[in-house]
Amino acid sequence: MLFNSTISDRGWGCGYRNCQMLLSSLISEFNQASDDASDEVSGGNVTGAANRFPRDKVPSIHALQEMLELAWRDGYDKDGAEQLKHRVTGTRKWIGPTEVYCILAHIGVQANIVDFHCRTARDGTHPALFSWVVDYFTENAGQMETPAPLESNAGSVAQSKSTRFVAKHPLYLQHQGHSRTIVGVELTDTATNLLVFNPDINIDVDLSGAVRLSRFRLPLHETRRTPQFQILYVDNDLASSGNVEISRFISSTRVP
Repeated sequence: MLFNSTISDRGWGCGYRNCQMLLSSLISEFNQASDDASDEVSGGNVTGAANRFPRDKVPSIHALQEMLELAWRDGYDKDGAEQLKHRVTGTRKWIGPTEVYCILAHIGVQANIVDFHCRTARDGTHPALFSWVVDYFTENAGQMETPAPLESNAGSVAQSKSTRFVAKHPLYLQHQGHSRTIVGVELTDTATNLLVFNPDINIDVDLSGAVRLSRFRLPLHETRRTPQFQILYVDNDLASSGNVEISRFISSTRVP
């Protein structure tokens, strides 16, 4: 689900809005697992961090700020907490992947951060980033689901013939000064585009009530303007993630 910035958080709230998008996917999976089966997943035996998982609705920005401070008090990312003076609730302080990591870890979700620390083509673009994202969304491609519309809070997203959907959580994409959410990839004979939800962009709706897919495309050439990216992704096995001890110290993988 696309969460747009509002007047009250425009200019500083993108990190929270992208965290909400990621959580909306996680909550959907959690509730589906709860409906399907087991006490182990649905709550009968859930303790500790997993018991803090927000099962009913996506937390507000204010609630996410409180969740981050609770994670800091529990020892997550002490250096980051110190930099932000251990307080974000009621402020306009920006957050990024490390803060989202803390929020997720404290509710029992294992997240990972990947640093794309330099351009990887002579023309200044980031093909290594695109390759990584394509691999993420096309792994186990034989398990692709029947196409279904993406959702935004403006309506359904009109899809192209090249659009297919897999059971993968979205990716939190950070670059200098802004963050977005990658919800998929579009592969054609002539181009590869990332499909990106940007909380700062108002969505155009056509007369049919569908949103133009072009508003979500991020082509490779547009990455020239950005020297570095970070991606945060979560383990796709949410049930087992809640039973694993998650590090309070944040590390990342560098590509290349």
